[in-house]
Amino acid sequence: MFRNYLKIIFAALLALSLAGCGGQAVLKPETALIPAALDSAAVKRARLAQSIDSLLADSSLAQAQCGLYLIELSGSGPLYARNQDQLLIPASVNKIFTTAAALYQLGPNRRFMTAVYGQPSWAGGKLKGDVCLKGFGDPLLSSEGLEALAFRLKSRGIFQITGDLIVDASYLDTVKYGAGWMWDEGPHAYNAPVSALSANQNIFEVSFRPSSRIGRKAAVSAGISLPCLMIQNQMVTSRPGIKRKIRAERSHYQGTDIFTFSGHLPQDDSVQYNSFSVSQPDLFCGSLFVQALQKQGIRFTGRIRSGATPESLACLALHDSPPLYAMIQKMNKESDNFIAEMLFRQVSRDSFAFASPEPDTFNGVERNLHRMGFAPGSFKVADGSGLSRYNLCYPRMAAEVLMTLYRDPLLQTELLESLPLAGVDGTLYKRMQNGGNKIRVRAKTGTMTGISCLAGFAFGPEDKVYCFAIMFNNYPGKAVEVRRVQDAILERLLEIAP
Repeated sequence: MFRNYLKIIFAALLALSLAGCGGQAVLKPETALIPAALDSAAVKRARLAQSIDSLLADSSLAQAQCGLYLIELSGSGPLYARNQDQLLIPASVNKIFTTAAALYQLGPNRRFMTAVYGQPSWAGGKLKGDVCLKGFGDPLLSSEGLEALAFRLKSRGIFQITGDLIVDASYLDTVKYGAGWMWDEGPHAYNAPVSALSANQNIFEVSFRPSSRIGRKAAVSAGISLPCLMIQNQMVTSRPGIKRKIRAERSHYQGTDIFTFSGHLPQDDSVQYNSFSVSQPDLFCGSLFVQALQKQGIRFTGRIRSGATPESLACLALHDSPPLYAMIQKMNKESDNFIAEMLFRQVSRDSFAFASPEPDTFNGVERNLHRMGFAPGSFKVADGSGLSRYNLCYPRMAAEVLMTLYRDPLLQTELLESLPLAGVDGTLYKRMQNGGNKIRVRAKTGTMTGISCLAGFAFGPEDKVYCFAIMFNNYPGKAVEVRRVQDAILERLLEIAP
């Protein structure tokens, strides 16, 4: 009876509604239960995911491993994630972890000194006995810095040294190369050996100039002349249009690095300048210091030899490095492997594990990551630069380290100033130009054969800040193709900006 009554009432109301609308029923959509702003954000997020999925379907990534993690710093969860916890090789994105360890453990204003030690007294300008040049891990010590040390000795009235020059690299571990570095890379600048006593990043420049006649030897000349370096020239001049080929081999004999250059330069080629690394950094630095002494008029006729500084000697001259934040800026902007390896050893100085790939040993960078909340065994850092293929991390980890540094008011500026700015400087200066409207991205690149990674920040409208890590491993094609995908992902992010 009651149900029949309700049916009668519903029928009456329906009739009145039809009468008020000219006899035609109007169907109104249900009122949205989600506020319009939230609904719009959800739609943008879906559009972003669809767009990124489409970009990742590019043929250049068909066989690759792809890991991505994108998040807004003020948001509650990732905007996009794919394989965000999969371990991948980061290449030079590994420098982000070195940056974090150096800033937290050493501090942005830390400096590293280089010192000259000798007898505490001298007479008539003659310093008797041996002099020690000791390095404390300055990655930016240059010929100019060594000349400053020589000038300070001269300013103290020293004009002759009667003994030998002892070069002391004992402050840091004597392992010169990172665990997992490729044995067949050759004596190039990007994989120079590391030592507590280093100068000019342990590299020197060589020029290559073709002859005016085909078949003749090309001219090969080193930028410096040192007793610890010898050049053997087997370069020839080829016909115009032939692709240039320069091969470098390095051997060592009785304290001398012997560089053999072979290959050919086309007759119409311009002068080429390449840099190569030495095998004995301490002796190389000592040779440069002897040159600096001679420039200052200080007589030295002794030998250069490796050794430790006796405690009985006094410090005669000091040279300080630039502050750490300046080193980190150069390291990340230029992806400077040498600085990264030196800082890696500085933060690992109290650890004997930094050269070991074993899973139960932890270096200074790994210990810092443990303190930041990343579980031991969930990643691996084998070196500071990212040259090692033992390094393993996951995209979310790289992004979280960046966000932690960004949220630290004492370190945010140091971090951002160190990251390359897209379309402007560093390793990103040719990327994301966007027709002259440069995309606001600061990020660290990472590139090796078959590996391309990018991690950093994108700055969107309404002061939104996005953090991202994009990691591609094991692609068989060209790096430029996968970089184009990375750039397009960030363009879409800032276009859609959920």
